[in-house]
Amino acid sequence: MKRNKEVNLDEVKTFYGPHPGFAGAAISIPEAVKKVADALNGKKLSVRKAIQKIRKVTNGNLRVVIMDISFIMLEIKTEDGARHGFRVICFK
Repeated sequence: MKRNKEVNLDEVKTFYGPHPGFAGAAISIPEAVKKVADALNGKKLSVRKAIQKIRKVTNGNLRVVIMDISFIMLEIKTEDGARHGFRVICFK
């Protein structure tokens, strides 16, 4: 499993596999984030631009994760202090 590999945020990537919605999580991914992820599906653009589009609809923490697959992750904290992580969309 590859970890901690750096990614060039300005390199154009193809985005795929948006979060399916609820998918058994304790809470659903925010609807506005899901809509942006769905709109990014199949698009080619830089990781930086994709993050900017997602950031417009959430104040959660976004980060790039590089493992066997590469994806943008959203972490949000609910009012009760619980943290939730979502794989927003993958890229290659």
